[in-house]
Amino acid sequence: MQNRTKTLSRHTGTGIQAISRRLFIALIPDRHTIDRITGLQKQVQGRIVPEQNLHLTMAFLGNQPENVREHLTRFLEHIDFRPFVLALDTIGHFPKIRLSWLGPSIIPDALQHLHHDIHTYLIQNRLANGQERFRPHITLARQSVPSKWMPETPVKWQVTRLALMQSILGNEPGSHPEYRILYEKKAIPRND
Repeated sequence: MQNRTKTLSRHTGTGIQAISRRLFIALIPDRHTIDRITGLQKQVQGRIVPEQNLHLTMAFLGNQPENVREHLTRFLEHIDFRPFVLALDTIGHFPKIRLSWLGPSIIPDALQHLHHDIHTYLIQNRLANGQERFRPHITLARQSVPSKWMPETPVKWQVTRLALMQSILGNEPGSHPEYRILYEKKAIPRND
């Protein structure tokens, strides 16, 4: 997708801190996929992620001013997003942050292309540096320990929802963040 926006700025130029939102771009699972994932969460020890927070992060942007949200919405309105199947068949663990996750053992081309398009836009607009490694996953639990089991059958997810989301951190220690969808793009069905 050709970049038609000006380079975005994180600064207002006024010296006054503008209102910002903690933003990320994510794929949102459908009800059937959420039900399958919550069934698998019973096998994981740790602080279980609530079902309304299950998602696959495509890009985390951190705190961004309102003009960035507006540009990202326009970008997502025009991105080529087609439905695809994602087989979630691997349980993993990030030991440094004690996070258990579910992800694909093979990343489908459609997911690689979507990630590439999003990150190209973010790099062109100085919202990402290109150094991040893409490890697609859905967080199952935090403050967790490694698991030695794998799902007997993969969770087959028909990916059709892409969203710009806001993360609102709770004030209570140990509380889960609240995620709000600011813009949602539905996949355009293929005509093959």
